[in-house]
Amino acid sequence: MTSTATTNTLLVRDVLSTIFIAFSGCICLYLIVDDALVISSTAVVNFSILWISSLFSGYIFNSFGIPPLLGSLISGIILKNAKINDFNLPLRFEEDIRTISLCTILLLSSCEIDMDAVLKSGWISLRLTLLPGIVEAFTVAGASVWIIGMPLTLALSLGFILAAVSPAIVVPGMVQLQHLGYGVEKAIPSLIMAAASFDDIVAITGFTICIGLAMDTGSQNSLALSVFVHGPVSVFIGVASGIVSGILLAMTRYCSASWMRSVIAIELAVLMTFGYKRIHFDGCGAIATLVMGVVAHIIWKQQRVKDYTQLSGTDFLVRIGMNVNVLWDIIVRPLLFGSIGAAFDTEVIPKDNIFKSIAIVITGLSIRILTAFFCTFGKDLTHNERFFVCLSWTPKATVQAALAALPLAMIRKNLSERNDFDDMIAFGESILATAILAIVITAPLGLIAIQIAGPMLLSRTDDAESRSPQRQDKALPDVEQKKSSP
Repeated sequence: MTSTATTNTLLVRDVLSTIFIAFSGCICLYLIVDDALVISSTAVVNFSILWISSLFSGYIFNSFGIPPLLGSLISGIILKNAKINDFNLPLRFEEDIRTISLCTILLLSSCEIDMDAVLKSGWISLRLTLLPGIVEAFTVAGASVWIIGMPLTLALSLGFILAAVSPAIVVPGMVQLQHLGYGVEKAIPSLIMAAASFDDIVAITGFTICIGLAMDTGSQNSLALSVFVHGPVSVFIGVASGIVSGILLAMTRYCSASWMRSVIAIELAVLMTFGYKRIHFDGCGAIATLVMGVVAHIIWKQQRVKDYTQLSGTDFLVRIGMNVNVLWDIIVRPLLFGSIGAAFDTEVIPKDNIFKSIAIVITGLSIRILTAFFCTFGKDLTHNERFFVCLSWTPKATVQAALAALPLAMIRKNLSERNDFDDMIAFGESILATAILAIVITAPLGLIAIQIAGPMLLSRTDDAESRSPQRQDKALPDVEQKKSSP
């Protein structure tokens, strides 16, 4: 009798979970396709060509040890500039690809954040998260104003686009070094991964505020409102939404299957990202997505909601991250970097602007490296270890690809009535070119620095494999734990 009741309870739970997933999926689709969307056969063909070519070129690059995102980026650039066919994607497609990509990036970062490593690192993690990126953002802004003559708020938007380090390059490199035992004794890989997880949200928040100011066409009162109200309100709403979503994500008793939890995590992230975008609070979704994983991690580790959770530990977040990473590798990454490459039209962007963009990237990167070196004081690191932290803090890719074309799209949409509209379009194209060049320059150099400089500059611990957090944080179902107990 008890067995029958348990079976019925599980059946009802699975049915309710499936209904919730289906209902949330319909809302996500409604938010993404918020108006009539006319899709031509040419757009579908171009979209398919972009995805297949970006996926294939990324696979080839990866087989040679080169980041696959570079293959996808170059594939998009070739498709746009080869002049074999008039290759164009609808602007609406590009915008949705960027938004979904940013959502995926933040969800992956949310699952990878190790709060214990952050707290253990103390102030050095906070300094490494804030100072290099902010200093680089203002340096790039100053260089953009001086070299290109870009307006300050738009230059700051570019600065925060370039300020973000790429978790897609940094995190796998640090995990590999950690498994090999390099820097584990002083928790250097954990420090870099923890700071990298928060670095993106600082850059995205700064970009959101600055691009809002750059697009402001109202009165002085409206500008003040954007600065002093919109930013703090976005942070408050984003954190509150992230806490609620984290609690829902932690209630795994109602969705015991791994794929269900992964789908719910993706749907919650999409709901918050596109939902807040609809009401012009774009930054809320980014903050909420990042907070969601952190809150779920804390709830699980401290077992705050025992009545609603079925597993112990935090391994369920690792599984969600693995499932989302498959989605990233197969669909999101090829489309994101392929589309951003396809937006790089060499005939539209003046050749002299390319050299100016390279100068801006190198200037900002140089100041970032120096700032990161000074930020590592106070953790008993050697000069070699501090230099490695600086080198590993340079690669740019994911956030730059997600945000690079956004200023140009917003300028076309919001500033068409201004007298200097043509000049603003040129600035938007310069931002796009600078971000793409930053990816091409820093992504391979950062990867090489991590793979080569890591073993050269870091000390090795032989028993690091057993001390790795990935090995310590394995979770077993409560039922399995009970069976293993005497």
